[in-house]
Amino acid sequence: MANQHFQIVIIGAGPAGMAAALTTTKAGLETIVIDDQKDSGGQVYRNLRANQKTSPAYLGQSYYDGARLAQSFADCGAIYRPDCTVWQITNTHEIALVSRGKAELITADYIIIATGAIERPMPVKGWTLPGVMSVGGAQTLLKQAALGADDAVFVGSGPLLYLTAWQYIKAGLAVRAVIDITGGKQWRSAIPYAPLALLQPDMLAMGREWLGDIRRNTEVINKVSAIEIIGQSKAQGVSCTLSSGDKIDIDANHIFLHQGVVPNVNLTMATGLAHQWDHQAHCWRPVIDVTGKSSDEQIYIAGDGGGIGGAKAAAIAGRLAASAIVARCGKPRFLAQLYYKLRHLHYLSIRPFLDRLYLPPAHFRLAQTDETIICRCEAVSKADVNAALASGASGPNQLKAFCRAGLGRGQGRGSGERAGDRHHSLRQAIPQPVRISIGGEDNFPRSQMSVLGGNGKALGGLPDLFCL
Repeated sequence: MANQHFQIVIIGAGPAGMAAALTTTKAGLETIVIDDQKDSGGQVYRNLRANQKTSPAYLGQSYYDGARLAQSFADCGAIYRPDCTVWQITNTHEIALVSRGKAELITADYIIIATGAIERPMPVKGWTLPGVMSVGGAQTLLKQAALGADDAVFVGSGPLLYLTAWQYIKAGLAVRAVIDITGGKQWRSAIPYAPLALLQPDMLAMGREWLGDIRRNTEVINKVSAIEIIGQSKAQGVSCTLSSGDKIDIDANHIFLHQGVVPNVNLTMATGLAHQWDHQAHCWRPVIDVTGKSSDEQIYIAGDGGGIGGAKAAAIAGRLAASAIVARCGKPRFLAQLYYKLRHLHYLSIRPFLDRLYLPPAHFRLAQTDETIICRCEAVSKADVNAALASGASGPNQLKAFCRAGLGRGQGRGSGERAGDRHHSLRQAIPQPVRISIGGEDNFPRSQMSVLGGNGKALGGLPDLFCL
């Protein structure tokens, strides 16, 4: 790369990253967009430009709504670097990346991190068996390769679960059952926020369409209190216990789990930015102002990486962060920023309702049995981690040394639930923004959290979690 310094570096080419690039390039700022995928779009618009050639209807209109943004991004003049991984951002705003096996170092005046969200793992018994995968993974196969599994069982809750089950049905794939863990407590918590949700009638109508088609085409099981994946060497079925105490066993070789998404704080934590515990969503999120500016004056966070809002809210958040940077570069955009702030609030109006309705209960967020795997790469169970703690592991790095949790290929990003909590430890959580430092000031991005539940104890005064 001839030019190693850029005015703007955007990390991530999902809705937020693409929209941010449109704004900065229009203002004449030299912009590079770094993306670890092969094409722009992020997860929500994954493989969009390729799918437009055949336009399979089963992906839904909300997917193709991203076509205009994707095309505008392709034409905007930003330098786009796909298949490129950022592994470090230093406190002097040097960005270390790897592209095609070659390490590079670039610098920037301003950085926009738009790395989106990741799925909240569902560490039920048997969740690591072959044949079990996340709903996001199942949707990726559908978008990327038009592949799916007949007679799959969908387990969990949340918009992505229903959307993907609906897409499977529309693609002609048989869905064996949908096991919905949303309970009465969540409904009672969400109802007071229903009037705000009415500000997004299109989204509510779309969700109603998904649920209606699902109920007409497959069995939907509600009032579920416990889930277990059945099988020895591979998944052979699902056993669910109802709140009445009755059990239902369903034979299936393909089981897709999902219980919402949380901000992907992997890179933002490794960069040393301030984060705070979100008591409502039970996850970590970066500390940002209304424009997305982080605790580092030169770094902005846009989209779901700063708080879950969905594709439309993410795109507006990208515009807002970019407009704030443009203004700091001497090109005031007061009216534009005001417009983006109001639009962002509008798109977020449905979130209080959804966030409460689809917050999974603690017994699904936390590993409940000693044999439940916490770290898939190293096959470390909850019992292994508890034994390491009992042997004197006093922090995350010691935990790695004692039981290898977080040392595998995933580097802790998939080691069970990313934000573990129990109600009694949440009451002791640090209320103010904190900087997470894992073994030193400059770290590889290993910010994934693992849940223990049971008799695990908090590390370093944080909520009941482990920074693996």
